[in-house]
Amino acid sequence: MSDHALAEGLAGLASRVDSLSHLTSGEQSRTLEDQEDRLTKLALVAIARDMDAANAKYRTAVIRVQVAINAIGATLPAGISGNLEIEWTEE
Repeated sequence: MSDHALAEGLAGLASRVDSLSHLTSGEQSRTLEDQEDRLTKLALVAIARDMDAANAKYRTAVIRVQVAINAIGATLPAGISGNLEIEWTEE
């Protein structure tokens, strides 16, 4: 299961537990609300991990594109500029 699928699954489960908590009362309702809070936090962690993985893949793609640009630029005849730099900035 990917981090993305895990995040979606946890968020969906938290939503269902929230629905159950509204159908119950007393201690059982409070227990379900606590479980919903925990599942929501776990979903947020999974989302953050998915974003980190996506950012790492994006960074790797930028590096590979820069390598390709440099390789093509090195093969161009004199007088034709193949210089192009991709700048990576952290946001």
